[in-house]
Amino acid sequence: MGDLTVKAWKRYGKDRLYITYTATGENIGYYDRETGKLHVEDPTMQYRALEALAPFLSGDISAVAHVVESVPPPLGQDLTNNTAGEAVRRRAAELSPGRFQRFAAKLLGIPTEATSWEVGATGERRVGARLDRLKTHGWNVLHSIPLKSGADIDHVVIGPGGVFTVNTKHHPGARVTTSGDYVRVNGQLNHYVRNSRHEASAAAKRLSSACRSPVSVSGVLAFVGVQSLSVKEPPADVAIVPGERLDHLFLAAPPTLSPDVQQRIYAVARRSDIWLA
Repeated sequence: MGDLTVKAWKRYGKDRLYITYTATGENIGYYDRETGKLHVEDPTMQYRALEALAPFLSGDISAVAHVVESVPPPLGQDLTNNTAGEAVRRRAAELSPGRFQRFAAKLLGIPTEATSWEVGATGERRVGARLDRLKTHGWNVLHSIPLKSGADIDHVVIGPGGVFTVNTKHHPGARVTTSGDYVRVNGQLNHYVRNSRHEASAAAKRLSSACRSPVSVSGVLAFVGVQSLSVKEPPADVAIVPGERLDHLFLAAPPTLSPDVQQRIYAVARRSDIWLA
């Protein structure tokens, strides 16, 4: 995708110049001639977009299309290729004992160091499958987002209803009760709400910086495989839901993002370099 093409478009009372990759036709943004604003999905492409638009903005708009050479910026790894639970599965494989040790542990019912990671990976896969259903409803979903610290964000969801980080917790057969920031799993206190809040806040800072405009991110805590989930007093800024019904939460969310803004955030969020910086 080297060249950029600019095409004039007038319809439904709008007057725009759309910028696309010549080879593929993929849209990277548009210039609104009525408002004078440039909208690009990837902020790092704005200077190349302006370069392509120069003849139009200077008054020479007689040409149907204008082509300039463009060198796409390095995007690092494209996170759309990541699968749910990928990072946790790798960690489980690293910690997994040899074949004999695994057989002995299973026979004796003794969990190995890798067991909790394997359980976590299973939960993330189940939640990931639920979230992937949203794609047919105009949402974008990313899984296993790596962070510089070596940790990862289980899922990032971007759609008409906003931007969310999803933290999956797989506790098979457990009784979970929550009240405000307090979460107890079979009576044991955990800091899941606090961690989800911090995760969403950190994601908002990274996305806002990369998009060069404020991006609000909400945290979601999804419990998978539990026997019961009682939310007595929901925290104000973190949603707590059963993972088995997670897709319904997003589909019921009132629209807050326009399609243009959603795609601009997604174009940035899918780049590994903004999360690893």
